[in-house]
Amino acid sequence: MEYIGEHLLIGKVGNVFVILSFIFALVASISYFFSAKDNEEAVSWKGIARNAFRIHALSVIGIVATLFIMLMNHYFEYEYVWHHSNREMPMRYILSCFWEGQEGSFLLWTFWHVVLGLILQYTSKNWEAPVMATVSLVQVFLASMLLGIFVFGHKIGSNPFTVLLREHPDFANIPLFKDPHYLQNPKFDGRGLNPLLQNYWMTIHPPTLFLGFALTVIPFAYAIAGLWKKKYNEWIKPALPWAFFGVMVLGTGVLMGGAWAYEALSFGGFWAWDPVENASLVPWLTLVGAAHVMLINKNNGQSLLLSFILAILTFILILYSTFLTRSGILGETSVHAFTDLGMSGQLLIYLLSFLVLGIILIAVNWKNFPKQKQEEEVWSREFWMFVGAIVLLVSSFQIMFYTSLPVWNKLFSMNKAPAKDIVNFYNSWQLPFAFLVTILIAVGQYFKYKRTDIKEFARRITFSFCASIILSAFMVYILNYNKLFYILLMFSSIFAVLANADYLFRVLKGKVR
Repeated sequence: MEYIGEHLLIGKVGNVFVILSFIFALVASISYFFSAKDNEEAVSWKGIARNAFRIHALSVIGIVATLFIMLMNHYFEYEYVWHHSNREMPMRYILSCFWEGQEGSFLLWTFWHVVLGLILQYTSKNWEAPVMATVSLVQVFLASMLLGIFVFGHKIGSNPFTVLLREHPDFANIPLFKDPHYLQNPKFDGRGLNPLLQNYWMTIHPPTLFLGFALTVIPFAYAIAGLWKKKYNEWIKPALPWAFFGVMVLGTGVLMGGAWAYEALSFGGFWAWDPVENASLVPWLTLVGAAHVMLINKNNGQSLLLSFILAILTFILILYSTFLTRSGILGETSVHAFTDLGMSGQLLIYLLSFLVLGIILIAVNWKNFPKQKQEEEVWSREFWMFVGAIVLLVSSFQIMFYTSLPVWNKLFSMNKAPAKDIVNFYNSWQLPFAFLVTILIAVGQYFKYKRTDIKEFARRITFSFCASIILSAFMVYILNYNKLFYILLMFSSIFAVLANADYLFRVLKGKVR
């Protein structure tokens, strides 16, 4: 049957952009690979690579614009528009519809990579070729998530421009769709945004979170470039600001998610250890560790191996989190995991490809890493920053290991159920880690790089330490705390705040050198 009023041209335009995005990401990745070689052809390859990535960027922007036009004009003949929006929704929620679905969220992630890639083209200087080769390769995988084509019977990606009656041919038997003018029927409307998602947090949380996800690719790309070009220490300096920027943005996204859950989703607290939220928290923890060990390396050249491991691991955890939340495997353990769209295998290939790449490059190069001239002094800032990074790594391992319980069940044919009181279970593990980290945040400010005078350390720390004990005792009395770890965490948190305030005060007075 030929339906009247279907806007099929715009969908075809969107599909052209999808194909161009994939092709030119692939061209950019290959061209940047050849431009990273030290030969006469490198300059020519770099020119091709730059232009290819820019065409890829324009194609991604074209996909975004096309999808927005379809959503704003209520083109319900398209499955994505029909599934996520309706006529009654205000514009701010139409905006949210863009990233509610899997296809839209992958597109948002791809868009942020495009923005960061264009910035890197102008700022990475001599690092452009090897770094952008990696970023472009990541874009090849992300662009493939939107293809929606079948290769040898296997579906590659999920296309946001699929026509509703092509995606659901069974709908043709519904009386409404037997009318060729069904689009003009006032009763025909989209399903709309999930009521739980019709919240202002939905308009600001996903873009922030996905920018945080996207930022992890830059330290990863620099680490891969450093191993590839055997510039083992040089990659740290340009990657470090991006790592801390990622810590800030991804951390903000995680906090937004917690605030949203507390306010709207009735989880019973700010953090309920929901698997999907855990999947965002864990990469942030490892990114914090990565940023700090990279800072150690920048100051004294130490902790190089751990810098590589954490920079690469953080991005791998982003990919693993994507697999967990979008493969449908968390469907029974999380209130807001995505359903499986048949892309589990593709996501797994995506994850394993970059995991294997990172492992091989580290294995091949680690024996050639510059040797440490001496071990870190125990009474030095870098030693305790290193310890803090290890604590964060162990903490993140515990969270991700237990969050992955459905994976272990499926992999080893088990049927192990999650703990009945999941919040208490995680808290019992994570409170000691939180105590250690907050103590390290407090005392770390009083250490100097390389070596600290013990008497000077004791003199500086005394005021904030004693004040924290007094204030903690007062708070415990007022709040009637009686659990040891809650009391310890109260003390360590107050100590961290007062110690940092004291440090900031001394910096402003010019007493810190």
